[in-house]
Amino acid sequence: MDEVSITSEEMGRVDEESERFGVPRLLLMENAGASVARFILRTFGRTGVLLFCGTGNNGGDGLVAARHLSSHGCPVEVVMAGDPSRIRTQEARLNWEVVERMGSIRKRVVLRPEQLEGMGREGFGVVVDALLGTGVKGELREPYLSAVRWINRSGLPVVAVDTPTGLDPSTGEVHGEAVRATFTLTFHRMKRGLQHRQDYTGRVLVEGIGVPPEAERRALGTLPPPPSPEPPKLVSACLLGVRCRWDGGEKGKEGVIGMAGRAWLVPVCPEVLGGLGIPREPMRLTAKGEEVLEGRGRVLTEGGRDVTAEMLRGAEETL
Repeated sequence: MDEVSITSEEMGRVDEESERFGVPRLLLMENAGASVARFILRTFGRTGVLLFCGTGNNGGDGLVAARHLSSHGCPVEVVMAGDPSRIRTQEARLNWEVVERMGSIRKRVVLRPEQLEGMGREGFGVVVDALLGTGVKGELREPYLSAVRWINRSGLPVVAVDTPTGLDPSTGEVHGEAVRATFTLTFHRMKRGLQHRQDYTGRVLVEGIGVPPEAERRALGTLPPPPSPEPPKLVSACLLGVRCRWDGGEKGKEGVIGMAGRAWLVPVCPEVLGGLGIPREPMRLTAKGEEVLEGRGRVLTEGGRDVTAEMLRGAEETL
């Protein structure tokens, strides 16, 4: 991805538009977590990985990464910072339920700061911060604050998922404390607040997660609105011969309607045309420039005959 930057609010709109395009948030989460796992395997090899996960979608990304890392033979432990019964989204909850059933992944639920006391770093080559993502606002509360302090004191390389916990990804502000990452993997686009906070982000890498470009352009207002339900030119033709509609043909450009009409006539069978009450041979009807449109849905000949009305009357009689 290039270095175009967006805010977390804009990223939220991109997610919503992606879902409207048929790319569900669960798939975006899967792609994000898988990219974290691939980066860790590529950078650190098959080492022990300690993942701190929150109860939001950032934690869901971390849970996906844990599953992928475990499937590649890495020793994995997940620290869930918060009550799993209060996981906020269906996507994150589903991934927690999967991890909970996996005996290959050790789990630790932390509700109070003292539950982190005495937790060692032995056997781990990297720690993953998937506590809070783009929705972070204000100062950290427990148990997130103690988890951030543990991560910063661990001495291990830190991979932050989307943004270091405690750093506002839109503004770059830190209210109180934040994770100091070695690497930050942010998704789809660079987040504006990460660009000049290398003291917290470390090296920032942007990972694609399969967002349709049309979804982004629509979310950010750079894509024109969807087509009108009644677009110009030839928009529909019923092969039963019940109705066809020709719109468009500005003054001086009426010829396009003739071309559209001739194109429509090709696939319609003669038996259908014969019962429509069309006043003359069809190809002659559309061949002359004198035929003009008189408002939407009406075709008048040079003699003033309303072809559309006659065609519909003939169709009704036939049917």
